[in-house]
Amino acid sequence: MVSMHRTLILACAALLICGCVPPISKTPQPPPSQTEPPTPAPTPPTPPPTAPRVSDTERLLYYYEYAMALPPEQLVREQERTQRFFGQNRSDFALLQLVLLRCLPGSSVKDRTQAQEMLSSFLKETRDRASELRPFALMLNNLLSEQLRLESEIQAQIQKVKDEARRNDQLQQKLDALVETERKMLERSKPARKP
Repeated sequence: MVSMHRTLILACAALLICGCVPPISKTPQPPPSQTEPPTPAPTPPTPPPTAPRVSDTERLLYYYEYAMALPPEQLVREQERTQRFFGQNRSDFALLQLVLLRCLPGSSVKDRTQAQEMLSSFLKETRDRASELRPFALMLNNLLSEQLRLESEIQAQIQKVKDEARRNDQLQQKLDALVETERKMLERSKPARKP
């Protein structure tokens, strides 16, 4: 019985010893001084910043810059395209694109007058409804009104200068006629030379 008890104690001791000893790995482990420090877990990537929202007013300003750079034949096509788009959608944005196209340098007084009429109508419509583009349209309307007023004054001055030039021409013709009449009268009043 003692030997069985001794065998049981030896078996338990062997089990305890075997359970405490780490298993032998097949790959050699580097000496403790040469081990690399554990790499930290990678941080999740931060999402890219969202692009700032471009307002419709900014888009219209970029559109104006784009339209100014177009050659004449492309500008005509752009005006036709924008007119069709506005006819189909009737959006505030498309309306103001048309206005900008009619306000480009070199556009006729008729185009600018139409642009101002479109702006005035838009401003009346948006008086009672919210529109992000109303302040831009108001500024554009004021600038266009001032430009048309100055052009009207310039045209009035040009017409005045033309009227003055025409009066001066008429007076010059009358003066030339008087001078010619006086010359003829002087020639008639000279005594004829005797041979």
